[in-house]
Amino acid sequence: MMPRFTVERVRPQLETTFPTENASVQALEQLGVVVEVAGQKKNRSYSYQAYIDLLTR
Repeated sequence: MMPRFTVERVRPQLETTFPTENASVQALEQLGVVVEVAGQKKNRSYSYQAYIDLLTR
């Protein structure tokens, strides 16, 4: 639903705490599922590139 997102943007929809959601996103990043695209320490943006590639075919 959101191929590009921030932790703060998805956290309310998943009804989790920031630390829980942040740990989940970091795990997805380590697995290579999402990539951090902003290059910032705070307010990081992530991309699910495989999904974006599928939508742009």
